[in-house]
Amino acid sequence: MAPVKNACRLLILVLILAGPGFAESDHDLARAAASRHEILPLATVIEDISDRYSATLLEVELEREHGLYVYEFELITPEGRILEILVDAATGEILEEEED
Repeated sequence: MAPVKNACRLLILVLILAGPGFAESDHDLARAAASRHEILPLATVIEDISDRYSATLLEVELEREHGLYVYEFELITPEGRILEILVDAATGEILEEEED
């Protein structure tokens, strides 16, 4: 579970360092969607993803695609493979899984 906590801290740091406008807009988007119960909390989805995959989280983004909120995860396996996982942010369902 330590890699998940470290990944969350890294994500927060990246958002802060990316600049106030960027961080506020992404943060505000996520907060508003969560308060309207349109998305699951990121921590819940990260926990599920870490349970399913033996990989380290590199990056996660909240995006809107085709009218749905999706979490886009980028993971690296112990073998060095890069995985991209799209997750329906409302349900936690894995929508797409690709290897880069």
